[in-house]
Order: sequence, then structure tokens, then C-alpha cells
Amino acid sequence: MISKDELLKAVFEAGVVGAGGAGFPTHVKLKADGIDTYVINGVECEPLLFKDKHLMREESQFLVDSAREVAEAIGAKRAVFVLKEKYKEEIESLRKAGGEVIPIRDYYPAGDEVILIREALGRTVPEGGLPLMVGVVVSNVETLYNLGRAMDSKSVTHKFVTVSGYVKEPGVWLVPVGVHASSLIKACGGITIEDPWYIDGGPMTGKYRKDLDFVVSKTTSGIIVVPGDSALVKYETMPVEIMLKQAKYACIQCNQCTLVCSRKLVGYDLKPHMIMRAMAYNKLADISVLKSAFLCSECNLCSGLHACPMQLSPRRVNQQLKAILRQQGVKPEFQKRDMQMDLMRDYRLLPSGRLKRRIGLDKFPEELPFRGVFKDFDEVFVPFLQHIGRPCVPAVSEGDFVAAGQALGFPPEGALGAAVHSSIDGVVLSVTAEGVKIKKVDME
Repeated sequence: MISKDELLKAVFEAGVVGAGGAGFPTHVKLKADGIDTYVINGVECEPLLFKDKHLMREESQFLVDSAREVAEAIGAKRAVFVLKEKYKEEIESLRKAGGEVIPIRDYYPAGDEVILIREALGRTVPEGGLPLMVGVVVSNVETLYNLGRAMDSKSVTHKFVTVSGYVKEPGVWLVPVGVHASSLIKACGGITIEDPWYIDGGPMTGKYRKDLDFVVSKTTSGIIVVPGDSALVKYETMPVEIMLKQAKYACIQCNQCTLVCSRKLVGYDLKPHMIMRAMAYNKLADISVLKSAFLCSECNLCSGLHACPMQLSPRRVNQQLKAILRQQGVKPEFQKRDMQMDLMRDYRLLPSGRLKRRIGLDKFPEELPFRGVFKDFDEVFVPFLQHIGRPCVPAVSEGDFVAAGQALGFPPEGALGAAVHSSIDGVVLSVTAEGVKIKKVDME
């Protein structure tokens, strides 16, 4: 059995971060005390992402064993996998391996930590709070996979990535960190539409890009190709200034965005229509309304993709507002209060199949094949910032030979961050403030 201190050291040295979200350094999350339940999030609720399902089928025993070891190290009495009840094969695989599984309903965004904990355990994370406040630590399935490898002294060098949408041969790949997205698209036979846009992540919460000028990082869950004239691209690329003008003239205060808000439905005091009203009419003095934007998970149900009949996006407004409030030094602190789930919640949940139809992605399959380890590339660019926190300080120089798994940089002393490692054997071509470029050297 590994001790908690040994676990934290191994996780830090391996550079493990949240693989399914913003990339919060995992060694920091696991420091929490008073944890009774370790939850592994296997919901994978974004449409067209399938990497976690592959892992739960093919690496079930490794995942279950790793979950038990992590739970024991952090003092948790339970390690539970939470999956959609429709994932029959994955549930069976995990249970055969001896894992405890809690099936939950199939809706979006069931994978949000706050929603997941409420649905699976019946506990409500306080407004502005963290899961540890209700005795829970949550890891994504791939994060757990990386934790298991870290306990075997293996660094995070590869990422499971779903390539889907309008490509000829979609699939799930195990990709070295730093591979250019264009190489992956080429390996999938290229695109099948004109004027493509690329989603780095899921269609509801990912980053929308016009070009393939980005690389696979520790947090890349998928690369999805969509048409440039789709509603998805329209909502995610419209300037916020225009969105605010539209809110002023077009928002009819119907409150549909508030009625379906996933956080509001579990009891949070979040009313997107009130935020839209305040922002559109410059009622910036109403700080209590504006501050509630911090409670938004940015799931995107409030936008015209689902709720808004006037084709607006409260999510984009909330994103902008949170950035402004942080710049002004406003902190996401809220008075603790009793919270009750909305009595109409069960009737306002959005099934994932219906979501796919609404956003025009229902033509694509529910499953994709695993295509193996990606090898068709000549060089990688490993960014120093693949996580929440400060960029890494370089630990290598131009001309150095590096081996796969070797550290390329560490976060500044005392700063929040995670180490980054070379994903290949190769020669360092350049080192900048942004990262390290490495040319592949075949050692065989």
C-alpha cells in the first residue's frame, strides 16, 4: 500500500492533471483531508467523445485496482465509479473487475462534478464550494488511469483523443502529448466538408478554432470537425460585445435559460436571465446578481442551442462577466445556506440523444473504434502550460537529447502547476517561454 505522501510525490513528479476538464493539478486535489468517498467520473456526457468508454472496457482491472489504491492512500472508505446507466458493457467490465459502480440517468450535463455528486451520492456541494466540502474527491477516468501509471513511476506522456465529426475515418487514438492536430486529422483520412471548424474538446464546452494550429495537450479530450455555418460555430465565435447588444434589444426575459439551468435545478441561486438583464442595461451596481455568474458551470444549455428562443448565449455573457469580476478582485464566496432541488428538475433534464439532435450531431455514431498509438509524426511541441496555474520553468536546453518520460520543466517553486515531460525520444530543437519543440529520433 502506498502512503498519502508517497502518492502525492509520485503524482507531482508524473505531472498528472485533470484529463477531462481544465487541467487542475491532481496532486493538489488529493491533498484534501476528511474524504470518505473517491468518485471516478465515467459519465463522459459531451456528445461525440468516447475515450473514457474505451478505457473502462479495455483497462477495467487496472482502473479498479488503481482506484482502490488511491482511495486507501487518501483515507476514503469507498471508491465508486459513476457511469450512465446505458453504458452496459462498461458497467459489466468494471463490476467483473470488482469495482463498485453507481449507474445514473442519461442526460446532459450529468458529468459536471456538482451534478454528478448530487445524482450519485445525494450530496450538494455548497455554492462556490468544492467537492471536498462534502467529503468527496472526483477524478475523471483517464485521470485515474494516469494516477495508476504514476504509482508505477510513469509520467503523463500520452493522451487518449477522440477524433470525430466530419472526417473520413473517425476514431479514438492514444496520442503523444505535443502532436499537431493537423497530423491527427490527416491520419483520419482528412475532412469531408468545406469551410471546416475544429472543436478542441466537446461541442458544448470546447474551444472553437478556425485553423489546426494547436497541439494535443494533457487536457485534449477530442478534436471534432463541424461546418463553419453551423449553429455551434455561430454561438461560440460571435463577439461578446455583439452578444450584449443583442441581449439589450432581443432578450424577452422569458427566463427559459433559468428554468433549464443545471446548477439552478440542484438548488443554486443562479438566474441567467437576471444576469442578462443586468449586463444589457449596465446595472453593474447589482453585485449580488452579477456575482452569481461564478456559480455557472458553462454547460451551455441556456443558449439558443437549447433554451433561448431569441438565439442568445447567457453562457458567453457569464464567461465574460467572470473574467471581469476576477480582474476586479471579486472572489466567488457565498453565504452558506440550505439548498433544495427544484421540484420540476426531473421534467427539465435534457436526454443526451435529444441534445445531439438539437445541435445537429445525431447523424454520427454512438461508438468509434480504437485505432491504437499514433505514430505518424516527425516532431512535437510540448507546452509549458497545460494546466491551471503557472507555466513551467524549462529543465532542458536546445540541442539536448531527451528520452520519453523525461521532465522538460517544473512549475516555479511554491506555485500552482504541474510538471511536463517529453512524449518521445528526440532532440530538442528549441526552448521558448511557451514550450519545447522536439524532433523525433527512432531508437529501434
